[in-house]
Amino acid sequence: MVRIDFMRTFTEVVKRGSLKKAAKALGTSVSTVSFQVKSLEDFYGAKLFKRNINGIELTEEGKIVLKNIEYILGSIEETKRLLLNIRNREISLASGMVGIDVVFSIKTLLKAKYPDLEVKVELKGAHECIKDIIDGKVDFAIVGDVNEDILKSNNLFVTELGSDLLVLIVPINHPLARKSIVTLEDVLRENIIILNENYGITTSTMKALRESGVNPEDLNIAYVVNDFFSKINAVSNGLGVAITSFIAVCKACEVGLIKVRKIADFKGERKVFFIANKLAMESDKLREYADFIIKNCKKFFNDVGEICKGLV
Repeated sequence: MVRIDFMRTFTEVVKRGSLKKAAKALGTSVSTVSFQVKSLEDFYGAKLFKRNINGIELTEEGKIVLKNIEYILGSIEETKRLLLNIRNREISLASGMVGIDVVFSIKTLLKAKYPDLEVKVELKGAHECIKDIIDGKVDFAIVGDVNEDILKSNNLFVTELGSDLLVLIVPINHPLARKSIVTLEDVLRENIIILNENYGITTSTMKALRESGVNPEDLNIAYVVNDFFSKINAVSNGLGVAITSFIAVCKACEVGLIKVRKIADFKGERKVFFIANKLAMESDKLREYADFIIKNCKKFFNDVGEICKGLV
């Protein structure tokens, strides 16, 4: 059986592109690195590297082995982190912008039910949340943009929490705020503010536009911002309009920062999901926390969905 430290050496060689550079980074000899790589090649029965003018690069077999080793090492680190969290009674909950109003409520409910539990909340783009789940950096995530590969993954636990709608937000004194029906043609005439592509809202918007017969390149994108609050602020200050998550902007609409409008003939419906690593769900305690989060999130998205309907 191949050793774990040999696998870590292999990833270091891939990272450095050189046996010599990898040996220096690891504080060992080139012969030791070479021996460990050769041991891996013998174990997998494949040549993992080939030489080029710049050093070495992975063979096609090496690329497959790299993915396998990254999964093995990631699984080991995830297991160590989960065990530590269980001992220390800690969990981490990441959320895309669709969960911005629910995650802190969930944290409060968890603390009330489990007083000794430490709950870390992280707000970031949906794609970053999913990557952090895969990389074992967080326990649970609430996201609004999930592709088929994630839904079908054998390594992830995914369950639907509710539904969301992509809507147009405009300044409160904007002409579209008073128009009886807002169309995609109206949207295409406006300056658009979008979030960067780390956010599920952005990729969901581009997908919905294509499904509605609109080329995303036809949008007049005036600003690309890096966080949800900047997006709301830009719209409320009249710098443009934006397509965004209905649930995420309900509070901003309630306090009068922006106006929410539904877009006619726009296929903006999307689902909201809870995601965890299946390994985490093997723990009775983490499964208990997950079930608690899922139950309360489903209630939240149902209740908020009903309230928000009156804002469109």
